[in-house]
Amino acid sequence: MRSGRLYEGIRTLLGVAALLVAAVAAPGCLVLSLNPAYDDETIGFDPGLLGTWLDAEDKSSLEIERGDWKSYRIRYVHPVETGTLTAYLTVAGDHRVLDVMPLRGEDRGSFVIPVHAVVRVELAGDRLDLTPLSFDWFDERLRRELPIPGIEAVLDQKENAILLSPTAALRAWLRGLAPDAPVFGAAATFIRKRDGM
Repeated sequence: MRSGRLYEGIRTLLGVAALLVAAVAAPGCLVLSLNPAYDDETIGFDPGLLGTWLDAEDKSSLEIERGDWKSYRIRYVHPVETGTLTAYLTVAGDHRVLDVMPLRGEDRGSFVIPVHAVVRVELAGDRLDLTPLSFDWFDERLRRELPIPGIEAVLDQKENAILLSPTAALRAWLRGLAPDAPVFGAAATFIRKRDGM
């Protein structure tokens, strides 16, 4: 009985944390995780991701540099927003994913929790496809109160889907996803910028 109340208390606390994250940091319509999709043993590094990447269709660009301890520092420019992020590469089953989070090393205050976005990575020469988790898929399931086997998620006040599951559960769920699973959204395609482009 006591462990059941403790579990419910933790779930409530995580739900409140998710609402705080969304209220302070997220613009809405995102799929975010409170926990990373990597652990220390599964962090990888692919130097092929380094460089400047352009998405002509979206009029956006990425500059991916080597960060601290197997991380990437990503500077992005988009017509709506510009910023710098930290990312870690990991493999979960058939999926190579970047776990993208706010820039490490910056103190944003007590009420801002760093959240993680999980983005599938497909690199083929000078083409980089980045595929986020589908907000529409999560939104439909959560609004209809359909279970998502293997993970827990909620919608926050700003309409973000917040994944509450710990890292081990999130990784196990990702490993079980087929490459064409509808949980993945539309890919953004970037082409490597070469000198003179």
